[in-house]
Amino acid sequence: MSDVTGDPPGTNEPSEDGPPGEPDVEQRPELRLTEASTEVSGELRTRRSSFFRARREGTSPVADVEVEAGPRWSEQEAERRIRMFLLRLAGDRPLEHRDDPVDFARENDLLLLFGPDEEESFAKLALRFPEETVAQWATLLAGGDRSEAFGPRSRAERRDEESIEQSIKLGVRKRALTVMAVALVAVIGFIGIRSALEEAPVDRSDRALRFAVTSQNRDLGDPGDPDAPVTGGPPVAEPLLVVGLDRLVAVAVGEGAVEDRIRLRVDEGILPVPSGGVTASVFEHRGGQVALVGPGGWVVAACVRISVVTEILRPLDVVLFDSSERACPVGLEGRPAIATCRGTDALILEIDIPQGEVDLVEGGIGWAEGIRISLEFAAPGWDVLSLRGTIAVPSGAESVAIPRFGGGPGDEVTVDLGEGRTGTCTLG
Repeated sequence: MSDVTGDPPGTNEPSEDGPPGEPDVEQRPELRLTEASTEVSGELRTRRSSFFRARREGTSPVADVEVEAGPRWSEQEAERRIRMFLLRLAGDRPLEHRDDPVDFARENDLLLLFGPDEEESFAKLALRFPEETVAQWATLLAGGDRSEAFGPRSRAERRDEESIEQSIKLGVRKRALTVMAVALVAVIGFIGIRSALEEAPVDRSDRALRFAVTSQNRDLGDPGDPDAPVTGGPPVAEPLLVVGLDRLVAVAVGEGAVEDRIRLRVDEGILPVPSGGVTASVFEHRGGQVALVGPGGWVVAACVRISVVTEILRPLDVVLFDSSERACPVGLEGRPAIATCRGTDALILEIDIPQGEVDLVEGGIGWAEGIRISLEFAAPGWDVLSLRGTIAVPSGAESVAIPRFGGGPGDEVTVDLGEGRTGTCTLG
């Protein structure tokens, strides 16, 4: 009968002719025993059987990683930096090449090497990742739900570039102070691998944007008559669903990498609308509506792009409103927006906000968890010039619902977004 290692009797006993402790010359049991449907290549078996035999030094191989402060890297540069980090982390382990860093980490089981020290070093790189890369790796390291990656972060914090850096540092300190960090990372890694294999979606319906009135209880007038008035009062915003368009995104015209041409501020007078001068919120009126209120006359030359997105910023619907003066820069994508209500200082645009889970064409499901809004400007000397903001249900406020307003074609309504931010427009 074999011992606990699975070796037959005598395989670990010294032979008369060889040095003490030398095993008999035969294939190791872990390389010759397989279960049904679990066979893998010999190369992969060899790599995995020796994965944890690599000596662990007292200092992490990535402990000396330093990143200079600066603008966000491009996606290609971020992938290059991640690959360099993973190669240093792997040390002298045999590796299987993959072009994509995520596939490279998964194929070579490198997620199992992430402990508190490694996460702290990786967080330094993440400060300069694009938003999509931060979301992808936060989800990967957190085992499928990035809300706990690099420390708990609220939905409002994820909308702010500066708070991303703060929350990453906070998460690192919290993991460094807990004696259960190693066990926690091991559990997260196990959950991540299991999630990747099972591809079981996480139910996020409690975090999705939802209408205040269900389809069974709403009264939209005669559904066969699009001119029938909708019952309800004027549009009065829910304070938790109001956002100012104050995040500047500016890329100057020029040669070289995009990240080298990013500007954090622009000269006064370049923007037709001041930062935060336009405020937005979301309503229901024959479906989803986004209302924007700003200074008098801003609608006349406005270019507005709105997208409904999932938690990982996958768009579900994108609309583009271009004023009669064709203010939008060339190349912006989105279906033509329908103006539900239009004035000189207020504008309401129709957009599809799915209720409940959505089957994605690429597989899996998603929920409408955010609305990204941007004012786009075409100005000489700038490749990109815009003011942006995101509407999302704050963490811990699952009871927040999208309010509804009523009225019929030709009615003049006053849009109230709170704190004196009001405007008037005429329903179409």
